[in-house]
Amino acid sequence: MKKLCLSICLFIGTMHINGQYCTLGGPSSNADSNVESVILNGVSGGINHIGCPSQIGVELYLNESTTLSAGSSYSLQVDFGTCGGNYAGVGAVWIDFDQSQTFTQNEIVGTWVGTPPALPVLFNVSVPNNAHNGATRMRVTQQEAGTLPLNPCGAFQWGSVMDFGITIINGLDCGAFAGDDLANAIEVPSLPYQDTVDLAYCYGNQNLVYDSPDVFYKLLLNPTMQQVSVNTCGSDFDTYLTVLSPQGVVITYNDDHELCAPSSMLSFDVNDLGFVYIVVEGWGNESGIAHLEIISSYVGIGTLDQPTVNLYPNPVKNKLTIASQENTNATAEIYSILGQKVYSCMLKEENTTIDLADFQNGIYIVLITSEKGINSFKVIKE
Repeated sequence: MKKLCLSICLFIGTMHINGQYCTLGGPSSNADSNVESVILNGVSGGINHIGCPSQIGVELYLNESTTLSAGSSYSLQVDFGTCGGNYAGVGAVWIDFDQSQTFTQNEIVGTWVGTPPALPVLFNVSVPNNAHNGATRMRVTQQEAGTLPLNPCGAFQWGSVMDFGITIINGLDCGAFAGDDLANAIEVPSLPYQDTVDLAYCYGNQNLVYDSPDVFYKLLLNPTMQQVSVNTCGSDFDTYLTVLSPQGVVITYNDDHELCAPSSMLSFDVNDLGFVYIVVEGWGNESGIAHLEIISSYVGIGTLDQPTVNLYPNPVKNKLTIASQENTNATAEIYSILGQKVYSCMLKEENTTIDLADFQNGIYIVLITSEKGINSFKVIKE
């Protein structure tokens, strides 16, 4: 697919963490065409709104709300009318069922074309089974002299844009869903790493590059890593990849990679980052099943001859012995699997013993550095 290039300003500076509904559009005049009434009664509560006199901009009536149950249908009555003269126009209603804080094409409840005065329109609100539980919004828009499809974030001269509160029950429980944002990023346990995730369920739009769901991963880097490669090859939709620093600043990004377009692929140098966030999302507003793979090349592997360095016993319970012929200006550093340095010493003798009795059980990386280079060993502490 041919892509429209995004302005690079979207990627400079700190990434926005939380998405938000567009509220800067709507009419610039409060004359003439206007939604005269909105009526919707759900499981509890109800919306019974009178629209005149009209207002400019996006009108927020979130305290006027009702509760809808996933898998059920309800009758919505909207009077696309006027608070002044009668002029032809169009209207539309959306409900943000996936709580992505955007109103997408597949969330349109219904549309209207006509000239006031006209009879109120009855829409059938069919709440999908996979609607997300919790508070969300319904947007009702009327635009004089407009054409379908309407832009839910559009600005125009005459008409109205109204937001109402909706609460979904008996749908998907997506509270603190793993990977939905930076705070709940999925931690990558080790490399190589693979994951398959359906972005169409529970994931909101937090990474504001595109109006699409996104999933966040947190990758802890250790000193043995030299370069990390990430790809979404094999995903069933058009993907977009972003890598963020711990501060949320964009390190690199990719849309379509020539090896697996329209999927994405990128690489970045580890340097002294500590950890990074990897964000998978769709191009435009696309979503679907994403396949993520993360691999790394390692610094120094094989730069020393293996017979010159030996670590034993491995696994180890108490004392670890490093037998090395490279003891001239050689050092040993031990890192946790999270990339934290937990020990270092000089190798002054051919056999150096390190007491690991107080170390927590788990996997550690031992780096042996000498004039000939660096070698890396994985040690298991039991």
